[in-house]
Amino acid sequence: MHHNSPTGKEENNSLIGEENNNEEENNNEEENNNGEENNSVSDNSNSFFINNWGNANHEVNVELLDSKNTSVFSESYTSVPGETIKDQFPVTPVSEGEIVVTLDNNIIRTQTISEDLIGLVLYIDIDMTTSNPLDLSVVYP
Repeated sequence: MHHNSPTGKEENNSLIGEENNNEEENNNEEENNNGEENNSVSDNSNSFFINNWGNANHEVNVELLDSKNTSVFSESYTSVPGETIKDQFPVTPVSEGEIVVTLDNNIIRTQTISEDLIGLVLYIDIDMTTSNPLDLSVVYP
């Protein structure tokens, strides 16, 4: 859109609109970047997901042991069918430590940590098959 300025010259308002749009884009980018920063914080931390693919509620205990076999984190969760629970370890898993996952106070799976890591993600999958209802998989950064 064009209009006359106080000097009598024609100016282009679309630049003003673009500046406003750029400000909005910058604000959106800042919000997105803030979100990315928040995501990167969680991505760089050691987290785990409990996925219940089964058809019943389950009690899941997640425990983190250090290299001396001392528990540094232990938390129980109730997982319902179709639900995913996400949480983070409050400390970094260390080399020769272990993650111990117990399903319904009965089935135990362990995952040994091969090196000190930031960004480890553990997937705990609960399946409805009775032969192997608990599976662990680890994604290393």
